[in-house]
Amino acid sequence: MTRLNVPTPPTLSCGGRVLSNTAVSTGLIRLDLELEMPAYFAPGQFAMLNTAGPADLVFSRPFSILAVDGAVMSFLYRVVGRGTRAFADLVPGSGMRFLGPLGTPFPVPQTDRPAVLIGGGVGLPPVANWYAVHGRPGDVACFGGRDGGDVPWGLLDDRWLISVDDPRDLPDDRTAFHGRVTEMAAAADSLAGDTPRTVMACGPVPLLKAAWTLARQRGWDCFLSLEEHMGCGYGACKGCVVPVLAPADREGWRNATCCQEGPVFRAEDIAWERYGVSPLETTT
Repeated sequence: MTRLNVPTPPTLSCGGRVLSNTAVSTGLIRLDLELEMPAYFAPGQFAMLNTAGPADLVFSRPFSILAVDGAVMSFLYRVVGRGTRAFADLVPGSGMRFLGPLGTPFPVPQTDRPAVLIGGGVGLPPVANWYAVHGRPGDVACFGGRDGGDVPWGLLDDRWLISVDDPRDLPDDRTAFHGRVTEMAAAADSLAGDTPRTVMACGPVPLLKAAWTLARQRGWDCFLSLEEHMGCGYGACKGCVVPVLAPADREGWRNATCCQEGPVFRAEDIAWERYGVSPLETTT
């Protein structure tokens, strides 16, 4: 496996303060953080965030970057544990610690290959930002939510194709495909034909596997942003390793640090028989 050769801006370590921390759907929260200085990032990179002061968390938490405007950086998250619960309780003016941008981003657009962007849940930020920065008329953006209430409609304009697992709570002026987001992409008329495309996706493991299956079946390139638990963000703790194919014979495998060599990987480089599988299931 070779790392993606994508230019990345320098990493910044600084403090910040919360400007807003507001629910944008029934399950997703947008955090706007004003940093001590302007920051820059490439779509697909992430940051390590922590609360400030004596109540800070032992380990920072990784957050994909949704947007940046000068010194204001935005994130999207869901409450899933103690760390994100602490973040959800932050009020405007609360101090935070920031380390970023980190990791390998998505590739820049290829002139001859329209993009297919697929995001699910908190996997929205990297694909949404790529679309905002690089999006072209031929690109197709897809988002999948649990139901209509879980979709952050205010972040997704009419260009987005939306899918929901449960069709309840849909806005009167918006429509959604009932089923998985990758099923929607596979059935989309705009993606029919033999045009070579590039899939870029972020979300839970089943979504990533389905996105790779779709790309492989149609002969498209595929890049995936993996959502892994990270303790440090720069490869020291080895808590976010993912199995990738060994470069020499591509029959073996090795552990790659998701925070440094990823979070974006070529789908063909992932050792899929081991990725997303319990270690007990791979023991022979």
